[in-house]
Amino acid sequence: MKQSLLPFIHGLTTLLLCLGAFSVHADITLTASDEQQINALVDRWNDVLNRAENARPQSLYAENVEWFGKTLPAQQVIANSQAFLAKNKEYQQRIVSTLNIQPVSESDDRVMVRFVKSAGLETFKEKNYPAELQMRKTPAGWRIVSETDAITRANQNKDVYAGVIKGKFDGKNSSYAWMSDADPRTGGMCTEESDCDCTLWNSDPHVKPVKISQCLVGHMEMLSGLDDSGRDRVVAFPEWWTSAMRVVYVYDIQQKQWIKTMSGFSMNINLQEAASAADLVKRDPQHPGKVKVTQATFDEAAEEATTEVVSQTLLTLK
Repeated sequence: MKQSLLPFIHGLTTLLLCLGAFSVHADITLTASDEQQINALVDRWNDVLNRAENARPQSLYAENVEWFGKTLPAQQVIANSQAFLAKNKEYQQRIVSTLNIQPVSESDDRVMVRFVKSAGLETFKEKNYPAELQMRKTPAGWRIVSETDAITRANQNKDVYAGVIKGKFDGKNSSYAWMSDADPRTGGMCTEESDCDCTLWNSDPHVKPVKISQCLVGHMEMLSGLDDSGRDRVVAFPEWWTSAMRVVYVYDIQQKQWIKTMSGFSMNINLQEAASAADLVKRDPQHPGKVKVTQATFDEAAEEATTEVVSQTLLTLK
């Protein structure tokens, strides 16, 4: 899939999901009780993986489960999880974000539950992961039909998945970055009638997530070599419901925090549909610490959208 099509596809998918928000099927609508049961199922799943007393894995899964890219019977998933926990007795995990529950666009009876978990064999070695559980309502109640995380999906589908990127964003340590979006008032799914903010995450739990206002998740690219710091940059291309104009953001990690390393700049998806991060932001060889940015603008005289190249300074914390 061409990367230039990703913003359009994401925007179209998101729009389709939000038509009739919380509708999972023509005859099924998520009720408050459904949401309560889904939250309770995630809690039980978390309890099982944390070896909580009286935790019962048999109540978690449907008959067959897509488990980290493999289709397995539920009993095999349970056996695999129990074997992992028996081998890694120090493993623990925590859910560190709200749950985002959305219909699955390719299915008429599933919901996707996304959240961030912090997990590891030792507390000081925990990492953040963008967890993904798909669920289906069965006669016995809601059950998990798919379990994975976006980092695993990115590594399994490197040529087609742009939701997670890897780089040395602090100039030293490799880590993963991704974005999520949610209604800032409810923490739930965004709709055209609601506000929507994005959150930029890092797999290092010591790097606090940052908010990007008026944002739907688009795609991200990793950009290297803008200066001699060794820091790779996250170039984020958020989406929005309307308009061809978008704001592009560039971040890196300094002093264990996400830093907007330069001002956001405008992009016109009609004029710059095929433009990559490397096309839009280039190192200025004549001025160390500066970059040349090709941004969208509007020519008042000609009454048309156009582009211009401007200079920006990369922010470095002292």
